[in-house]
Amino acid sequence: LKPLHILIQPNIGLESEVRHPIVGILNSSLANESVLSQKTRSAHWNASGSGFFELHILFETQYKQLDEIADKIAERVRILGGVAIASFKEFLAHARLEEQPSNPPDILHLLADHETVIRFLREDIRKCSEEYEDEGTVELLVGVMSLHEKMAWMLRSYIENEPGYGESQKRNLKDE
Repeated sequence: LKPLHILIQPNIGLESEVRHPIVGILNSSLANESVLSQKTRSAHWNASGSGFFELHILFETQYKQLDEIADKIAERVRILGGVAIASFKEFLAHARLEEQPSNPPDILHLLADHETVIRFLREDIRKCSEEYEDEGTVELLVGVMSLHEKMAWMLRSYIENEPGYGESQKRNLKDE
């Protein structure tokens, strides 16, 4: 005999026609976190040069934070009755960040990715608040955005006064 599988939908004041698009937003965020975590691991594994020790620690700290964020997002997907994506194929299909195979990202690329994620999160927060009235997801995403802002600030601070990153690079970062 096959066990009976009963799906019990959450009764939390959000109808399924609202929960489904929110789950889509959350799974895209989950994919972004997973792609950025892997890119940060690549930077960690391939760090070298005069700042090796500091960068090695910084990247490790950040990919661990990204993994914790991904876990919280996946839990919110489940709270809403959805299924959290979990395969590399799904992550790449749902991510709004681009993967850069065979090229370990440098600190500038990681900074740009964090800032891209922050911009996507701002739009997702607006949608979840104004269109879907899901304050639980809004609170989660605001916290995630705050963590990305802090990680971006740390990356930016690391390179601000480095001789290899002149004024033209600083101006380019401000324009992105």
